[in-house]
Amino acid sequence: MVKERNVAFVVILSLITFGIYMIYWLVSTSLELKDLKQDVPTPWILVLLLVPIVNIVVVIYYMWKYSKAAENATKGALNQPLAFVLLILLGFVGAGYVQSELNKLK
Repeated sequence: MVKERNVAFVVILSLITFGIYMIYWLVSTSLELKDLKQDVPTPWILVLLLVPIVNIVVVIYYMWKYSKAAENATKGALNQPLAFVLLILLGFVGAGYVQSELNKLK
């Protein structure tokens, strides 16, 4: 089951911690989506973010697969391309968008 989180809390904490909370949020929600039998890459792949150049490919791959899994879990309520672009370009805004749609799963 996906944990309901306050969207403003996710966005503000992501900003205050300079993205550290967003990484925690990504791992947590990825594991929750896996529990819903969604095809999400293992969060361990995020360790590759520490490797220069490889991290660009990892972010693009992970965010694409993550946004697709979120779209499937919400039965199309979440728009995958929009979530992907927001997560890549404006991470905290994308996190807020995805979390608001995941909150509706209850």
